[in-house]
Amino acid sequence: MPYKDVQHSFLKAMSDKFAEKPEDTKTQFYVYGGIEQKGGLRKREFIEDAKKIVEGRVSGTPAYNPDVGMPQGQRLLMPYMLNHTDIMVNHDDLHWVNNAAMQQCHDDMRRTIILGMDDAHGILETRLGKEVTPDTINNYLEVLNHALPGAATIQEHMVETKPALVSDSYAKVFTGDDDLADALDRRFLIDINKEFPAGWEKPGEQAEQLKGVIGKKLWSVLRMPTIVGRQTDGGTMYRWVGMQVGMSFINAYKMCAGESATGEFAFMAKHASVVQMANYLPVRRARATNEPGGLPLGITCDMTRSPALFPNDPVRAALESIAVGALLYDQLWFGTYMSGGVGFTQYASATYTDNILEDFCYKAEEIAIDMFGEHCAAEPTMENIEKLVRAESDYCLTQYEAYPTVAESHFGGSVRAACQSAGAAVAVACATGSADAALNGWALAQLLHYASVGRLGFYGYDLQDQCTSSTSFSYRSDEGLPFEMRGANYPNFAMNVGHQSAYAGLNSAAHAASKDAWVLSPLVKVSFADRDLPFDWGYVTREFGRGALREFKAMGERDLIMP
Repeated sequence: MPYKDVQHSFLKAMSDKFAEKPEDTKTQFYVYGGIEQKGGLRKREFIEDAKKIVEGRVSGTPAYNPDVGMPQGQRLLMPYMLNHTDIMVNHDDLHWVNNAAMQQCHDDMRRTIILGMDDAHGILETRLGKEVTPDTINNYLEVLNHALPGAATIQEHMVETKPALVSDSYAKVFTGDDDLADALDRRFLIDINKEFPAGWEKPGEQAEQLKGVIGKKLWSVLRMPTIVGRQTDGGTMYRWVGMQVGMSFINAYKMCAGESATGEFAFMAKHASVVQMANYLPVRRARATNEPGGLPLGITCDMTRSPALFPNDPVRAALESIAVGALLYDQLWFGTYMSGGVGFTQYASATYTDNILEDFCYKAEEIAIDMFGEHCAAEPTMENIEKLVRAESDYCLTQYEAYPTVAESHFGGSVRAACQSAGAAVAVACATGSADAALNGWALAQLLHYASVGRLGFYGYDLQDQCTSSTSFSYRSDEGLPFEMRGANYPNFAMNVGHQSAYAGLNSAAHAASKDAWVLSPLVKVSFADRDLPFDWGYVTREFGRGALREFKAMGERDLIMP
């Protein structure tokens, strides 16, 4: 297959990574020159860091030393290109410990709480006889933006936080009622009309969908300080909200601090009206709310802004969701929270680097349209699913054979199995608009891969992936949730590294192809259309690249209080 005659989005990355041409079948393995090779910059930097660390230890306890660890540089220390960008980065810089943007992506999720305002206003009007108007709401929001980062509101001589350390903490509101939105102070408003201007047939269709379901209700979005999440956990966030919101209502509406209505505000803010990002986990894997293990796949999709910026590109929507899932599920949840150690970084990064999965997914969309004429024109039948899976899987596996460097750039067979299945599932998602059907396509692709190659990946792959095709349409209580509502702690596929990220993308592809303005939660979709967030959720992979290049500044850093 001549290189010059084929147009694949991954070929530039392969040419930049390897001296060999992508179609070459022979290479000079294990003669790359150790850490002195071009890609060894970070390794050499690590060695210099270690020398300084040892010098600073009174006892001289040793630190990083590849001579006693795994010798580095026998294989090619190759760079990685971020999908739909031209950013090339060192692979070590895609570990979340080394990447400030990845850390902020995690922080922005776990520090977000969405709170309904209508219950509180009902308490004020019916219990206390106070009038609630746009002016009083604006006043309350001004007090809250003073209080939320940790400032005093109803008692003097209370300790307060240094504003520069908590500058990323603030509150905004949104509503589906244009008249109410127009009456509110623009400094506090997430304007749905402004943030969702795009449409499929005419401008503003996404905004109309969102406003239609949100209606006249008023919702607030509260961002706790990043530094608070780093010192505590996701469960602290709604408790922080309960305290600071209660204090702000007392101040803004001139209440007595000890009256009984204050308890109702606390209940409203911590239970009755609160929407959190992630669920509490079972005790055997106990984690609080707003932690990655309880984050539904559909919420992961709704945090990204790609559909608002690129409304006619369901594949980009899928790939951006996959990038978020690669970090939150594969690296952080499986790789760190549950397993410890360095995390399954290269299993995860393969899904959002080098344009390989991107190439597979755009081909999947092309196959779906060629077969059925347009997006979502196919019935989600087994016959249609199988046709799509066979065509896409044949394409994906052929690329690995035709371009050996594509296989070499992936970290083992597990990643190749995930990327091939993700491509097949995106084909089903684009053709049917059904995420559940796409999951079945994923699993069938795994079986086909196994039959073709003789193996999948390691450990759990031979269990979950080979039984999911028979259980993905199950309605048993532990398996029958719509795919959008499942998360990383879900039965059948709960232990597969490198997979959770791709699962998120199936949901995005199905709903974007169906021209849905959101996947699971319109509230989350609007909440993350916030341009004041330090992490740009419209360009996830680009932000990861900026972090890898050390161009991203995370919030909540402590330089201001250190010598």
